[in-house]
Amino acid sequence: MFGPKKKPIDDYVFDDEPKTLDKGKQSLQDMSLIEAQYNDFLVTKRGYLVVLLKVTGINLDLLTTTEQEDVFDEFNAFLMSTLGENSEEVQQYLDITMPVDFSEYILFWQHRYLTVLEEEPENEAKLALIASYVDTFSGVASSQEITTKTHIVVLHEKIPKKHLASLEQTAIHLEEKVLLFIRQLEN
Repeated sequence: MFGPKKKPIDDYVFDDEPKTLDKGKQSLQDMSLIEAQYNDFLVTKRGYLVVLLKVTGINLDLLTTTEQEDVFDEFNAFLMSTLGENSEEVQQYLDITMPVDFSEYILFWQHRYLTVLEEEPENEAKLALIASYVDTFSGVASSQEITTKTHIVVLHEKIPKKHLASLEQTAIHLEEKVLLFIRQLEN
């Protein structure tokens, strides 16, 4: 009469308590929530197949009020299409602060330094300037002073039985879910 019965929210609560270290008798693998990797997915010890999707974010501070409202309306429509009222889907959105990766930038300046050293060895001022770039950004990278937000969406699917055929079927279903999620996110 009232539609399908929804699962209580307690079914979705992550209730794993971290175990205390057993004074060197326990390995990191024993303490990890991850059992193994299967294709592009992670298999948890609780019997779930999990996928992590890195997504881009929007700096709302750069938008006008009208543009911000449009973004919120579109995101709300996206959430309703993927997590509608009758959906049993659970998605997790993570915003993780990560240090900015300067490795390619530093490699560019190191390559530039070597190029200038070969082509213009007499131009010491230019060499010193480029070397200062390499030194400055190497210091910034090692100190991890500059950070950025990494946005991750976590999707998962319960593995019904503990055998390979069930794992393969769950992987196919999760892959379809990921493709649908990406398609809806792009629209």
